[in-house]
Amino acid sequence: MRWAVCTATVGVLAGCGEELPEAAPPEPLEATRQELAETRVFTPVADARVEGTTPTGNYGSSSVLKVDGSPQYASFLRFELSGLSGTIASAKLRLYSTDATVNGPAVYTTGSSWQESTITFQNKPATQTLLSTASTVAANAWVEWDVTAAVQGNGAVNLAVVPTGTDGTVFSSRNTSNTSVHPQLVVTLNTGTPPTGSDWTFHGAAQGGPRTVYGVSADEGGNIWVAGGEEGLFVLQRGQTQFRRFTMADGLRPYGYMLDGSAPPGVKYLKVISVTGGPAGVAFVGYEGRKPAAGMPTCEDEWDQAYAAGRTPDASIYKSGDADRVTLTSSGSIQVVHYDLSTGPNKVAAEPRGREKVCNVLRIAYDPRTKSVWFGGNHGFAWGRADFPGYSCAPGTWDYGCAGVMEHVHPAINGYNSDGTRMVLLTDAYYGVAVASNSDVWIGGAIRSTRFRYGTNGNNYWQAQVETEGSAYAWNRYDIWPDAVSEPTPPTRAQRVDDHVSGMAVMSDQTVWVGSFSNGLAQLSSSGQRLRTLSTELIDGHGYVSSIAGDPLDNSVWAGTSWGGGISRVQGSTVTKYGSGVLPSALLYMRVTDIQVDRSTTPRRILIGFQGTDSTPGSIGIYTGQ
Repeated sequence: MRWAVCTATVGVLAGCGEELPEAAPPEPLEATRQELAETRVFTPVADARVEGTTPTGNYGSSSVLKVDGSPQYASFLRFELSGLSGTIASAKLRLYSTDATVNGPAVYTTGSSWQESTITFQNKPATQTLLSTASTVAANAWVEWDVTAAVQGNGAVNLAVVPTGTDGTVFSSRNTSNTSVHPQLVVTLNTGTPPTGSDWTFHGAAQGGPRTVYGVSADEGGNIWVAGGEEGLFVLQRGQTQFRRFTMADGLRPYGYMLDGSAPPGVKYLKVISVTGGPAGVAFVGYEGRKPAAGMPTCEDEWDQAYAAGRTPDASIYKSGDADRVTLTSSGSIQVVHYDLSTGPNKVAAEPRGREKVCNVLRIAYDPRTKSVWFGGNHGFAWGRADFPGYSCAPGTWDYGCAGVMEHVHPAINGYNSDGTRMVLLTDAYYGVAVASNSDVWIGGAIRSTRFRYGTNGNNYWQAQVETEGSAYAWNRYDIWPDAVSEPTPPTRAQRVDDHVSGMAVMSDQTVWVGSFSNGLAQLSSSGQRLRTLSTELIDGHGYVSSIAGDPLDNSVWAGTSWGGGISRVQGSTVTKYGSGVLPSALLYMRVTDIQVDRSTTPRRILIGFQGTDSTPGSIGIYTGQ
């Protein structure tokens, strides 16, 4: 997977330029764990630094910890562990560094007599057993030490972080205002018995499912819908044991309308890449646009670049993709309504010819409260009327009502291209789409995210657009894994830490979990403040997250891996891992493309899409346990 970055002069959309590489895959995962693993994350109950230059000074209330050999600094941390059960597999001390060093500190066990409010360089406890040493330390990054030997079970753990050289470093303490960078002790346990076989069922090719699974969802009637790529759309109706398949021959329409209302000329291309359930018997389906010939513009760029080159745009490319509403009929067929995610002529001042940008629909969310369907796409996101009766614009005309859509919005920023020679508009890959309880919509992209304040503004799409894109609303463009600079300063490529959002989930308390293809998980407050992050605590040990979903049963969040390994489930400070011994071995190395919740049943069902590989068909996992 790669993301194109759409270039621009400042504030004006142009074509697509440099690409954002996805994080490199980790080493192959060992499929040896036969128990259910659980990870607990503890924050310190006390921490402090001591300074040799002020031997009687106490710094227990400081927001930073320091370690250096000259001048002399050391830091101490205490964790209180409780609620642990099972065999301890590993324990890691994690500190967030704000200063780089080539002399990574060492971590020792130490005595328990010190107190945060009274410890000084003069009365500090002696170090005891060496646990591990870091090598070089990068700035603005997490550093980890293996401290398994210090963790025997419940109780206090006292650690000393001491220098190994004279190039010092600084870490965030538990007193810093940003709780997401507080020190952590991450304890992984083998908790014994995996979930019973009755908790899980799996459906695949043997039940008529697709070879490649891109998405899975359930409608309000409990029918399971699967995005099956070039094979089409699949449904497992409630009470049935075999999937049914639908293609263009059955009415799927992965292409839009010409201005005269006709179908675009040229070859039609079907690839279903996203799906979400609607009312009983209804699914909203997203398509990928048709791939162009080698060296030609993509469906995102063909409309503009062909015009600039003086040739007629290829409608089979720029009108491909988009989305459908698919309804099951009593006769067993389907009814299809198409959402053409474009804007007609003379609606956008800067683009009087009309606008064609969003073609690949990556994620979809349905909001029954406002009868809205939200499409996360390649260049931006869009709105559709969920009960839209169908395209009805008179030939030669176009308006929002007869088209049933409004598009597009993006929380974009301006930045420099790779060689720093020109300004580009950075926007792409909106995989994060999640509806809040007031019908605002959280949208997450490769570069920036936003809370699209649709419900807040009385369902006024245009005002919500202003509050995402306007220069006065930089506070509503969230850089979840921050760049080295922030608005209005345009970042260079070296200053960027791209978020690569893979999914979003709004929880019952209105906090928001964000998954990233390269950065792990982040939890945000309802106002967008980052509360905490997880990466190496997850089942793959890296935090390459490809899909997430919130669980209404216990307010946990489920996270699937991009490069295989299984699934993590985060509830509070606990991370439960479903891997080998829980999942069939054939699924362990598959990307988890989608996780959604079926709320039509009691208990709810967690639906998980395992993509498949060249040699093994994909599968749909259904979890009904607690």
